[in-house]
Parts: sequence; C-alpha cells; structure tokens
Amino acid sequence: MKDVLRLLSYIKPYWHFQGFYLLCQLGYFGGFIVLPWIEKILIDDVFLAKNADKLLPTCGLWMLIAFGMYLFSIGFAYFPIKVSQNAAKDIQLASYYHLRSLGFKFYDAQQTGSVMALFTSDTPKAIEGFQIFASDYPTNIILLIITTPVVMSVSWQLCLLSLLLVGVTVLMPIVLNKSLNRIGEEVQEQNAVLSSNLQESIAGSRELKGLGKELYDLKNIHHFLKQLVAIRIKQVKIQKVGDILVIWWLSDALVLLVGGGYVLQDAMTVGELFAVVMWFNALQRPVHFLISLHLSIPSVMAAARRIFAFFDEHEQESQDGTPITQIEGNVQFSDVSFEYSEAQPVLKRISFQAESGETIAIVGPSGAGKSTLVSLIPRFYEPQNGTIRIDTTPIKEIQIQLLRSHIGIVFQDPYLFAESIAYNIRLGAEDPEAVTHEQVVAAAKLANAHDFIMNFPEQYESEVGERGVQLSGGEQQRIAIARVLIRDPKILILDEATSSLDAESEALVQEALTRLMEGRTSFVIAHRLSTVLNADKILVLSDGELVESGTHAELIQRSGVYYDLFQKQFAGMQKGDIT
Repeated sequence: MKDVLRLLSYIKPYWHFQGFYLLCQLGYFGGFIVLPWIEKILIDDVFLAKNADKLLPTCGLWMLIAFGMYLFSIGFAYFPIKVSQNAAKDIQLASYYHLRSLGFKFYDAQQTGSVMALFTSDTPKAIEGFQIFASDYPTNIILLIITTPVVMSVSWQLCLLSLLLVGVTVLMPIVLNKSLNRIGEEVQEQNAVLSSNLQESIAGSRELKGLGKELYDLKNIHHFLKQLVAIRIKQVKIQKVGDILVIWWLSDALVLLVGGGYVLQDAMTVGELFAVVMWFNALQRPVHFLISLHLSIPSVMAAARRIFAFFDEHEQESQDGTPITQIEGNVQFSDVSFEYSEAQPVLKRISFQAESGETIAIVGPSGAGKSTLVSLIPRFYEPQNGTIRIDTTPIKEIQIQLLRSHIGIVFQDPYLFAESIAYNIRLGAEDPEAVTHEQVVAAAKLANAHDFIMNFPEQYESEVGERGVQLSGGEQQRIAIARVLIRDPKILILDEATSSLDAESEALVQEALTRLMEGRTSFVIAHRLSTVLNADKILVLSDGELVESGTHAELIQRSGVYYDLFQKQFAGMQKGDIT
C-alpha cells in the first residue's frame, strides 16, 4: 500500500488530465449502453416490422453515437499517455537527482546496467500500469454498475445468469495471484541482470575482441536471455490460464440458448435478446479488463518496489554545510581512519599537514591506500574517525559542492564524454555555458593540447567519441588537464596521471602538469618515483599506515621503506647516487 501511495503522488500533479480522461471514458462506455437499445429497435421495429421509414433515422442515430464514441476514444487514448509519460519523467528526474546525491559506496556496490534498468524498464512499467489502474478501474466499475440494472430491466433471469457467469471468471486471478507476484519479481530482476551484462559487454568490447572472447560473451548473453524468456513464458502461461475469453464465448452461447427459449415462448423479442447479448458483452468487458489488470498488478508492483527500494537507499552525501567562497589551500589530516567495510581498515590514523602551494607526493606499494587517501579530500568517502581540515575548517562542515569547486582532479584514466573537445574542457568550469572560446583555447595551450586539437578537421568542435576513444591516452590526459585549468582550483589531486603513457606523451603531460601545479596545493600519487623527486613532502604509505614522510633526500638518508621502493625501481644505484 505504501508503494501505491508513493506512485500516486507522482500522478497527482496531472490529475486535471485524469478528469478529462474519465469523462472521455464515460462517454465512450455510455455508447456501449445505448447501442444495444438501438439494435433492439432496428431488429424489432424496423426489420421484423418491415418499417422502412424508421431505417434511415435509426441508422443515422447509430452512426452519430458511433462517431461520438470514436471522438471519446481519441480522448481516452491521449490523456493516459499524457499523464503516464509526465509522471514517468518526474520519477526518472527524481531518480537521477537521488542517484547524483548518493555517495561512492553506492556506486562501488552497484552495476551500471542494474541502475539503468530503473530508468528504462521499471519506471515506465510501474507508472503506465498504475495509471491504467487509477483511471480505468473506476470507469469500468461504473460501467459494471450501470449495465447491470439495464439488463435487469429487460430480463432479470438473464441478468442473474450473466452475473453468475461473471462470478465464475473472477475466481481465476484470486487463485493465481501468489504465483504471478513471485514471477513478476523474477521478471524485473532478470531484466536488471540482463541490462547489467549488456552494458558491461558493450563497455568492454575492446577487451573482449582483444582476448578473442566474442563467442564466449555471446554465450553468456544468450544464457541470460534464455533465462528471461523462460520466466516470461511461465508468466504468460499463468496469465493465460486465467484468461476468460473462452469462458466469455461459452457464456454468450449459454445466454443465447436460454434467451432463445424465451423468444420462442414469446417472453421477449428477438431485438431484446440481441440487446441483452450486447449488454452482456458490455458487462463482460469491465470484468475482463479488471481481471487482466489484476493479473498484471504483480509485475507493476514488482517494478514499483525496485524503484522505491532505490529511493530508500540512504548512503547519500550530505548537502549541508558552511558556504565558502575562498580558500588558501592548507590541508590537514588529523588521526584519520577509513574502512570500506566493517573491520577491514584501509587507512589507519593518518596525520599530516600540507601548506598552501606545496606539492605532496604519495607513494607506496599497490593496495597501500594512496587513492583512498586522496578520495577523502573531496569527500567521495567519509572517514570513520579523525578530522580533515581545509585551512581551519573541517571539510564535513563545508558545503560539499562548494568544497569540490575548489578541487581539481586528474585521474590516471580520465573520463571524456562523447561530445566535442570544447565541451569536455568547458565542463571543468563552475558555469560551462559562460566559458568563452578564447578561455578554452588558453586552457588547451597551457595543457599542451592546442597543437593536436588544431590538427583535427573540426578542431575544438571535434567529437572525442565514447570515453574519448578518438584520442590517444596522452591526448586524453591533456584534455583532462585543460578541464582542470579552466576550473582554476586551489587544490589539485593527480592520481598517477602519467603512469600509463609513452615517453613522448609523458613529457608533454608532465610539462602541462608542472604549469597546472604552480601556486596550488597538489597531491600527487606516483607510480614512477622519478616524478616525485622535487615534491615538498613525500608521504609513504604501507598497509594503510603513514610509515614515513619527508623530502626525497631526507627519506633516502633514512634507508627505510621509501629507500627500498626507490632501489627496486633504480636497481644497482648507491645511496650517494640517488640523494
């Protein structure tokens, strides 16, 4: 019931359309009540009475009512779409807003395809199904209520027979409801699994082709499709067991049999019998609809439960905090500890101070916690213990969007959107639409990107392809650097930004990074220790602990963890050679 009320809240703003929809339906179904009576007149008073004078006006009235029903049918076809599409749009926007407010713990635990299924499958199914329930249910009930006394006025015996036959058809969905609920859940879950695997397969196309695993992947997708088809077939089978069309036809025959006896006994006219059959079909129509609706409710509610389970995900980033406009760029970690899951610490009691404008290099073996440490600065994750301050303010007290507006990040594998080069650079600015072309070019020049951009036919308007596939790794990095330059942040995070580049690309990117780091507090995660020699301070992490800190020369003299790491990369060098 809770999910029903939540769905209703998204339809409520468009209730005025529902009013028009109900009127159109009542007008349309009103025709079902009137037309049988006109048919009775045609049979009894025109055909059997051989009254030619009444033929034209009676048929004209029939056509007029039929045309009115046609107009009403357009209305009740249009308004549900208007309501359902707008309500679906509102849910999708609310879902996306909620998605953007969730922390990285949610993204780490979810598959992209599963989240996409909420937008592409669950939301349309839930809204359209519920909209039909909310609109068609009352009008069909009204049709049922109106038709019954009309049939009763002609023949109470046939009316009771009709209601008895209708009652038989109502039993089916009650018996099948539990099975349909379970299968409805399975269908929606399997849809999400299939979406996840398709998304992953498409995203990993290069790797699959490179490994020669296209057939293996095809078999995998085929397996999930077979599972989905099997569940859907089972769902349709159960729904068809509850299908009342056959019972409907048998009921027509029974009504004709009993009613035919009354006609032969002159208890009713031929026209009245055919009118009763038409009214009986009109009586069956809402019952058939209501049963079909009842059979589809489980899959609709399964979709709704998935949507609102997502809405109830509480790992949200706090939007509260102090608004700040300017920062100096001092960063302080005080006894900071962090774990992704309980009892599995990744960082343990980390403390250090970075002064404004300093370059802080972070080194250590793989899995030491380097990337996790810098991820705490823009609050991608919240530490379980300790305090991180920018200048003198704990970052938990700073409004998260304003905090991030002062931080620029260049990842090892930067994400470029399937738009133009200019678009990807502008995206770094607080207001991308306010950035001029001259500012984009200036940032690109500082990032050593201008020359290769000008070699493209469309230059700055050239499309980079999905994830920047049209660019080399070094070119992608330089676009990412230009994007940060146009942001002009006080704090930089460079997460192994040059580790996967060839020597020529690395030199160009390193030169651009040097320009980028000037006057900014910079945190540099480096795989190649040669890139951190000039850092103001080097933090050495091992197994989540800060085991050493100091300049390159100081750490070499200590002959500790940093010295061992350096010697592994530059085997054979003596201490005097590397200070």
